[in-house]
Amino acid sequence: MPATIVQGEWYSEALGRPTQISGLLPANLSNGRLQPGRKLKTIYLLPGALSHSEAVLTEMNLASYFEGVDLADAAIFCVTPTFSYYVDYQKEYRYAHQYFTFMTRELIEQTRTLFPLSDKREDTAIYGCSVGGYGAYYCGLNRPDVYGHVGAQSGMLDMKWAIEARPFMTIKHQRQFGDNLDISGKSYDLFHVAAELDREASEGRKEIPRLFQSWGEEDYLAVPNENMHAHLKSLKNLDYTYKVIPGPHGWGIHNEGVNLFLDWFLADQKKGDEESWQR
Repeated sequence: MPATIVQGEWYSEALGRPTQISGLLPANLSNGRLQPGRKLKTIYLLPGALSHSEAVLTEMNLASYFEGVDLADAAIFCVTPTFSYYVDYQKEYRYAHQYFTFMTRELIEQTRTLFPLSDKREDTAIYGCSVGGYGAYYCGLNRPDVYGHVGAQSGMLDMKWAIEARPFMTIKHQRQFGDNLDISGKSYDLFHVAAELDREASEGRKEIPRLFQSWGEEDYLAVPNENMHAHLKSLKNLDYTYKVIPGPHGWGIHNEGVNLFLDWFLADQKKGDEESWQR
């Protein structure tokens, strides 16, 4: 029996509006064969700006990834895409548009209430593409107590670069990052947060997420990805895996990027070509 796609909608207190999610659930859950007390690993999927949560799951045909694979231990939830970078908005927008709060608290609580999901950080992953790639790293690096695995495909991972290179986005960036757009040393600065986690790892902190990054050889966001890659490679105490794949910006040709991430996260369920991954 194939995996099942479900859809849900509720009024989000964090976002101040109705929101939708789509989920890919294992067949064992719908046919009653899930072992009593068994908890599912969870992947929270953050798309880029232009798509729909159900379309992301169906267009990528993620269910086909699990053909012949026991998906008894994993569920995938895709959120409604936005151009929010998945941060909590500032100024007058702070009374809604709280995307970080949504991703790190409300969504977690809702899905774990509705489905038998593990509450362990080591069983919880966040992964995104483009704008969603920044969101995945932002949420995952700033809440390592929630997310034990963090991944991005073609992510906008260098926000300083984005602010400087995209002046046409200034008004929106100010709503997200503040009027002066100086993110240095703040939670929005992924380079700073990663360095802090590396320092904490060297001091023995256990709640440090594993990191995955991939991008296309012809990706128009190659520069911010290469910048982040160089930074993460320079750090000595983080578990970091990367892959440069053929093709332009996006999930990868034939969804290679997301499939690599799933192989990496679900390595105990589906053996990927680990020797092709680079650390």
